[in-house]
Amino acid sequence: MVALTSMSIERSLWLGNALLCAALIVRLYVVKLASTYRFFFVSLVFSLVRTGSLWPINDRSPAYANVWKSTEPISWMLSTLVVLELCSLIFKEYRGIQVLGRRTIYASLATSVLMSLILLAPTWRHSNEGMLSISRFLMVERGVDSALVILLLLLLVFLALLPIPLSRNVVIHSIYATFFMTSSLGIFIANVTSPQTRLVISTCLLGVAFLCLVAWIGLLSPEGETKVAVMPKPLPAAYEQRLVEQLSSINATLLRASSKVESARLVGK
Repeated sequence: MVALTSMSIERSLWLGNALLCAALIVRLYVVKLASTYRFFFVSLVFSLVRTGSLWPINDRSPAYANVWKSTEPISWMLSTLVVLELCSLIFKEYRGIQVLGRRTIYASLATSVLMSLILLAPTWRHSNEGMLSISRFLMVERGVDSALVILLLLLLVFLALLPIPLSRNVVIHSIYATFFMTSSLGIFIANVTSPQTRLVISTCLLGVAFLCLVAWIGLLSPEGETKVAVMPKPLPAAYEQRLVEQLSSINATLLRASSKVESARLVGK
């Protein structure tokens, strides 16, 4: 009876999240924020289509597994693009740092995924599952998620230390960090626990997703693109000001270096 109730709650939250996802897609399009948060928008559309495809299929059937496996790599790619998009939005006013940061993020992400896969190699070799089994996909997912979680943690630490002015929408959009890290941690725990625990964790993750979707729908707005918010900082104001000045100086230096490289490239042509 308890398991049946948990499954009913999970199913209800799954449907509720699909409806909220559809509502958020419509809202982003109507208020013309879809182009600003384009990868986030695309990921929402993908999530809705995927949910619609999986909803009528028995979750223990081969058909469900095949749909899940064929769409999971797309989910990894979109999660990566959403995180990179969030980084770009945070450093929107620092173009020089944004360009360097994007290249650094690509390199760090590739390195993190490679290291995660190396750590998972012993488990991969000793697994009796087929090459395209769900467990193999979950191993790769753990590597991708670990890399993105590390990146998000570094980003949150950076924001906690520097008083970078952000639009209110970007601050709200940073909820994605909580959403993604909670989801990644839950999936990891579910992979190493019993089926009964997995059902509870799945229900909790759907609950977190439900709250995040409600927050995005209620708080993202056109006005939020112009209203500036500064995250509260634990550092003294004078020290923060020096950090901001150094950040601006680094940004200007990178912009000049980038301009010189671009000019040299044009002359070379």
